[in-house]
Amino acid sequence: MKLLARIFEALYALTRAVNTCAGVFAVACFGGMLVVVLLQVVARYVFAAPPFWTEELARWLMVWGGMMGATVAFHTHTDPSLVTPRPDSQARTAIRAVARAVAAWGFFLPVLLYSYPFVMRQMGRTSEGLGISTAFMSMALPVACILICLHAVSGLGVLFSARVRAREAAILTDIITAEPA
Repeated sequence: MKLLARIFEALYALTRAVNTCAGVFAVACFGGMLVVVLLQVVARYVFAAPPFWTEELARWLMVWGGMMGATVAFHTHTDPSLVTPRPDSQARTAIRAVARAVAAWGFFLPVLLYSYPFVMRQMGRTSEGLGISTAFMSMALPVACILICLHAVSGLGVLFSARVRAREAAILTDIITAEPA
């Protein structure tokens, strides 16, 4: 049981690091999107000659930023949910973790199964504005699904590790106290 607890603690630490990287990447994408859109607006209305690639790059940055932001929201429990049970008991925390894992895998497994053929179809296509394979934009969906499923599995650490349980309870407590009454 101690080995299982250590494995889940290591997995949870890994997903926290991945979550940090995904958050930084999402912020960079949205910041880049802002800069590109500003460039497009200035070029269009000041110089009357917008670059042809700005709209497409902004769209790609929005897709990647949104998908990485979704993984961050899932990991930090700030994704939309119908019920936010109080983490006042181990049983509720365990039930929540299992329900999140089952729901995530149930939803994202079919998406992942069909993502491979979808991305492979995109490999032969190139974007008009950037001249890059559209597979790079298509990869945002399976990457986000894999990260969310990884976060869901690491959340199951509440069943085996007091450390993971404490971290998850702290996240949920922060969310509950931040919500308006």
